[in-house]
Amino acid sequence: MDKPSLLDLPAPAEMRDWATEQGILILAHSYQEGFLQDAAHFVGDSLELARKAAAEQAEAICFCGVHFMAETAKILSPQAEVIVPDLEAGCSLADSCRAEDLRQYQKFLTGKLGRRPTTVAYVNCSAAVKALADVICTSGNAGKVVDSIEPEQPILFVPDMHLGAWLNEVSGREMILWNGTCMVHELFSVETLQALQAEHEGSVTMAHPECPKNIRDLSDHVLGTAGMLRLVKASEGKTFIVATEGNMIYRFQKEAPQNTYIPAPGASCACNLCPHMQRNTPEKLWEALQSRQPQVDVPAEFIEPARQALERMLAIS
Repeated sequence: MDKPSLLDLPAPAEMRDWATEQGILILAHSYQEGFLQDAAHFVGDSLELARKAAAEQAEAICFCGVHFMAETAKILSPQAEVIVPDLEAGCSLADSCRAEDLRQYQKFLTGKLGRRPTTVAYVNCSAAVKALADVICTSGNAGKVVDSIEPEQPILFVPDMHLGAWLNEVSGREMILWNGTCMVHELFSVETLQALQAEHEGSVTMAHPECPKNIRDLSDHVLGTAGMLRLVKASEGKTFIVATEGNMIYRFQKEAPQNTYIPAPGASCACNLCPHMQRNTPEKLWEALQSRQPQVDVPAEFIEPARQALERMLAIS
């Protein structure tokens, strides 16, 4: 098949309608570029997309996101073909926590503490890591998940140390934190954020909890993407400085156009875009839909334990 060019592509709505006719459900994360969001049947954060994948019982799912998200869809919908635009769209957080390292650390902590800690895994991790976790969380429901665990029970939180540190702050817990970070949220600049806040007096700064503490402390609200969306929809005529992946602003402008949105800057650029998310393009989406390739599969030994950890999260949420 010849590689499509942007000029040859159907419009997003036409692409979505074609996928519907072929029995393919297109899911897109809010960090995807606007064309991919517009082509999707459903756009959401990791929790919303997990729920959608579990509920739809689709014949095939084309997941516009990164690899761990497609794995999650496969775990929750094992009957479906799960297709991605680019198989190399990974995640720095997922890469920071290898299953074999986690297994060894769990064993070490069990010996040190005299009992096995509950492992809470942020959804940004591989299927193999999910299979070793007791329960999964997203940025939107992490507080509820942590609060559901008995106060005296030790918790190992993987893989995002900034999200874990924020949870420790707001919950009063002393969870043991894995040393992983998101390459996008790690790069926001304190100095340029402060300059932007001074330039836009009266603006409201929203930061994702994956941001380091110095960025969170400068923010008016620390929220996951779904929480950010609820806030901007409930606001009128506000100016928001947004400290998360830059494509989130496309969704804000589409669903809450009554406000002004400014991307929080990185140290050397106007906004932060995830290079893994950017691997997915309209051309790759159209090619993937037509060929039903590449597909994501999950080894059989991971599916059931990972599904149980995900379903515990969904029950809490």
